Amino acid sequence: MENPFTTPGVQFNQTENLNHFVFGWFDYVFFNLLLLVSILIGVYFGFFSKQDSTTEYLLGGKRMGFFPVAMSIIASHISGITLLGIPAEVFHHGTQYAACIITATLTAVITSYIFLPVFFKLQLTSTFEYLEVRFARPVRILSSVLFTISLFMYLPIVIYVPAIAFAQVTKLSVHMITPVVCIVCIIYTSIGGLKAVVWTDTIQFSVTVGGLVTILVLGVLSVGSIEEVWRISGEGGRLIFFNMDPSLLSRNTFWGTTVGMTATWLGHLAIHPGAVQRFLSVPREIDAKHGIVITAIGMIIVKLISVFTGLIMFAKYHDCDPFLTKAISRTDQTLPYYVMDVAGHLPGLPGLFLAGLVSAALATMSAGLNTVSGTIYEDFISPWVPERSRKEATAANIMKAIVLITGAISVGLVFLVERLGPVFQLALSMRGVTDGPLLGLFVLGMLVPWANTKGVLFGSGVGLISMFWLVGGAHWYTMHGKMKFDSLPTSIDGCPYPLNETLTTATPTPVWIEAAEEPMALFQISFMHYTLIGSTIVVIAGIIGSYIFGVDLESVDPDHITPIMKR
Repeated sequence: MENPFTTPGVQFNQTENLNHFVFGWFDYVFFNLLLLVSILIGVYFGFFSKQDSTTEYLLGGKRMGFFPVAMSIIASHISGITLLGIPAEVFHHGTQYAACIITATLTAVITSYIFLPVFFKLQLTSTFEYLEVRFARPVRILSSVLFTISLFMYLPIVIYVPAIAFAQVTKLSVHMITPVVCIVCIIYTSIGGLKAVVWTDTIQFSVTVGGLVTILVLGVLSVGSIEEVWRISGEGGRLIFFNMDPSLLSRNTFWGTTVGMTATWLGHLAIHPGAVQRFLSVPREIDAKHGIVITAIGMIIVKLISVFTGLIMFAKYHDCDPFLTKAISRTDQTLPYYVMDVAGHLPGLPGLFLAGLVSAALATMSAGLNTVSGTIYEDFISPWVPERSRKEATAANIMKAIVLITGAISVGLVFLVERLGPVFQLALSMRGVTDGPLLGLFVLGMLVPWANTKGVLFGSGVGLISMFWLVGGAHWYTMHGKMKFDSLPTSIDGCPYPLNETLTTATPTPVWIEAAEEPMALFQISFMHYTLIGSTIVVIAGIIGSYIFGVDLESVDPDHITPIMKR
């Protein structure tokens, strides 16, 4: 029987449990062309541009323009987790994430006036070097270890997202696709350094946005009109913008998206070595602030497009959910399914969109690899390199080798990710363990002049133990099926073809498996708050510890404190 979701010119593979719309040769051409361009950019900057020092390799010689730098930051932040995760989040949980407009604005203001002035004045190669000059080397080493762990928890998720999308529209497995895509990213990042990363990010981001907008327009046309999308979404209970529930247990509220996610975004932008590294690659501080404004605007645009894409998907499949019909095996695959549905009859367009999806992952991965190479070299390898061998060219070569090694490790960790839950929730909760304490360290350094080394280390220990216990416990209950967040209902009542009688006609509301085993309230806290909770614990414990071990304000360098606290 012919599946009604297929469109002329698109093949439908019914031989497997997970149905596939299959790529045509035009799609493969667009996809491979983007990978080739990325490699060529890396080769150009690696062999025809100066890359013989850490300043050139990590900061692009401090001659970068603020616009490509902003595009690079947006591209590295807008990963496949955004492009796949947010539409799926809206499809199943509503549009509360649209409050990210406030989140982005708050993040830009706080970054520009609290964190950036200190970093720009000190001009340090690594943001973690700040923690050494402000406190002591053990604090720097601790932060570097936390960041490296965070990266290794995050990058496999970033890589896995486009892999499952690509596997859905080809006959290749995730395990075949992942190494190929990663090798391309590792090559151009290790050869070309920051310049290659920034320019490939800019090109890839353009492709991503172009694909997003095109699919958006086609989706609206397939439903009928924007008014129809809005009407169906409203009737389906998806239009949620001001859920003012103050409970930390609610999965996604206005407060969680604005306050909780602001802390998360500060961890990704204000203090993240990759973002700060790009802000410092421009000549002047005002250029960096211009870059932050463009970054905020760009992120708002892409996030809102992703939110509206989720509404279009709901309007199209509200009465025939492809997850309930077993057309897809994970909710994260709803977007690729939708893309092939509305654009599969246009040769090359699905390939362009998937190229954009992979581009987003490449941008995030390349930024992470470039940053972690500098962090590992500066904090763990450089002190052990003999002075006579510590040449700039040698350092750049060592960092290229680190990119290769860390990239390979990330590929290996991808195979663990597929055993876990939805990528949006997974990405935020996993990084909450390390990103919260990291943000707390920098808040103590710049905003708490009386914080001292012993107090900060005490606060970090308390914060890390607390977050490992909180996030680890929540994940344990989730993996054992004892805890799930409610999702809004969908249906298969409108499917125009017979379905297996065992399929339900609505999304069941998740419940606790056994009332007697209901997790304690702390483990039910929404993942949206993890970074905020972690940073708050570190700051409070750090302040208490600093008073216990003795306050010495006279030893604090004013340049290490943010301008708004100097008085």
